[in-house]
Amino acid sequence: MMIEEVTTKALCLKPIERIHLVETLLDSLNPSDKSIEQKWIEESERRYLAYKQGVLKGISLEQIRARMEL
Repeated sequence: MMIEEVTTKALCLKPIERIHLVETLLDSLNPSDKSIEQKWIEESERRYLAYKQGVLKGISLEQIRARMEL
């Protein structure tokens, strides 16, 4: 199948289907380590729970932008 044909068909997909296609293609180039991925999921859930419990405070977009300008 020619790259143009694949591209044409891919562009006809719904946005979420295109996202899944891109993720699949990228993962085929650089396979993720499932154990590391699981640890990141656990860490993000831990941080979200801490935020919801008031243990961690959020940072405003303005603060993030200010840090980026440094």
